[in-house]
Amino acid sequence: MPMTEAPSQLRYPSCFVDAECILLETIAPTAFRAALPNGKLTVAFLQRRELSLLPLLHPGTRVRVTICPADFDRARIRSLVS
Repeated sequence: MPMTEAPSQLRYPSCFVDAECILLETIAPTAFRAALPNGKLTVAFLQRRELSLLPLLHPGTRVRVTICPADFDRARIRSLVS
């Protein structure tokens, strides 16, 4: 079956998905097990630039995350849900 585009021109998802999730438990100093709205579990990580949020994060906290559409097992914590 012939391809309609050259391999170098294939488009892959480069957009990220923004979602809300609920932190369930702390699994490392900056990593949390979290539940997405559809019930799927993910690991939500806090990056260095958002470290100021760390004292506010505990089980039950609702946070906004960014997820790569190719890997819903990892999410980046961006902010608290207001």
